[in-house]
Amino acid sequence: MKALFLIAAPFAAVLFAATPATAQSVFDGTWKADTSTAQFGGKPMVRTLKSGKYSCVSCPEPWTIAADGAFHPIKGDPYTDDVSVTVIDPMTVKFSYRKAGKVNGDEIWTVSPDKTMVTMKGEDSSAGNGTPVTYETQQTRLAPAAADAHAISGSWRGKSGGTVSDSGLMVTMKTEGDNLTMTYPTGESVTARFGGPAMAMANDPGKSMVKFARNGPSSFVSTMMRDGKVVSVTTVTVKPDGRTLTYSNESKRTGSTAQFTATKQ
Repeated sequence: MKALFLIAAPFAAVLFAATPATAQSVFDGTWKADTSTAQFGGKPMVRTLKSGKYSCVSCPEPWTIAADGAFHPIKGDPYTDDVSVTVIDPMTVKFSYRKAGKVNGDEIWTVSPDKTMVTMKGEDSSAGNGTPVTYETQQTRLAPAAADAHAISGSWRGKSGGTVSDSGLMVTMKTEGDNLTMTYPTGESVTARFGGPAMAMANDPGKSMVKFARNGPSSFVSTMMRDGKVVSVTTVTVKPDGRTLTYSNESKRTGSTAQFTATKQ
C-alpha cells in the first residue's frame, strides 16, 4: 500500500502506564499527514529503462522485466505479484500492478521538459479493503540517465508537496489502558500493548507485524516487521501544542528516510 502513512510504516502511539485508563491520551483522535512538510533522504531510488527492459535497481529485491506492456512477475513486494511497463513516449511511462491476478494499481510517470523532475500520478487499491488512494507526487533527479536510456532512468528522491487523497493520509488512534488501536480508512487496523510483543495488522495483504517502545513522555518508536525481519523503524513525537505530530521513518529494506508532520482533525 503506497499511502503516505503506510508506505513508510504504520504510525502508532502509546499510553503511559501511569495514565489512568479513563483519561484520554494525547495521541487519541484522527490525524492527517501534511504532504507539504514531507522531507526525504537516505539512499535514492534508482531505476533504468533501456533497450526494452525496465530495472528497479534500488528495490529491496532488485528486478528487471520487459517494458512491453504485458504483466511480468516480480519478487520482494508483498503487495504486488506482477508489474507491466508501457512506454508511451520518450518522457512518459505507464505502470500497472497486479496481485493474485487482480490489478490493484495504475500510475503514469511524466518527466519534466528539463528532465529534472518526474511526476507520478495514479491510483492504488492494494490496501486491505480495496479503498483507492489517488495521488500526484513528484521526485527530483539526483543523477542523470544514460544517454541511450529513457528519461525516467537515473537516481531520484521524493519531493515535498503533491496531493494524496484523505484515504492515504489519515489514521485514527484510540487508547484503552495500555492498549492502542489504530484504524486506517483503507481497512487495516492493529491493537497492541505498549511493551508487549509485535502484533499482526489486520486486513494487511503484506502481513505486517508492529511493536512499540517508549521514547519519552510524548514520543514513541514503532517497529514494523515481516517474516521476523525489521522492515522499518518510525519515531513519532507529539509537539507541546498537542495537535501536531512529527513523524520520522527509516526503511531498513531500502535505506531511505522520510519525515513529515500530521495534525489532529
